[in-house]
Amino acid sequence: MSAATEPAIEPVQPVVAYPDTGPLVLFTHLARTTLFLESLQQECLAPFGLSFGDYMVIRVLRYAGAPHRLSPSRIGELVLRTSGGMTKIIDRLERAGLVERLPDPNDRRGVLVGLTRKGLRVSDAASDAYRDGRERIIARLTPDEVSAIDGALRRLLDVFELDRKGVA
Repeated sequence: MSAATEPAIEPVQPVVAYPDTGPLVLFTHLARTTLFLESLQQECLAPFGLSFGDYMVIRVLRYAGAPHRLSPSRIGELVLRTSGGMTKIIDRLERAGLVERLPDPNDRRGVLVGLTRKGLRVSDAASDAYRDGRERIIARLTPDEVSAIDGALRRLLDVFELDRKGVA
């Protein structure tokens, strides 16, 4: 069923009343959206034994191109994780046989994290499942709605990134 033929969706009335106007309600909507998004991610990725944090790491390695290797610090920068958080994720993925630690040929003290063959297969299968889940949600929106939401979120992301960098 396309967005044009989809029956109108009635908003769910919240159990707890909160202000529905003003700029700060945006954060309430973002928080609720985050909860729904996290639920979708878990639904799609749990069958592969992955959290969304795990998935981000194997996708970053997948998109790095052959031989699918990056330093842990570079992965952490890309997925916004601390070095301690990255160590935990990499340890978990290594125990699952999805990644391996390899010596960095350009730095005798360095380590690279690389996808294994199993990691490549799981990455692709999990991406297919997650794509299907996202498409199920997006199918309920018109192309104009998708474009408007995307534009607004891109702008908000820019603002968050500037704030994180301390730019006024």
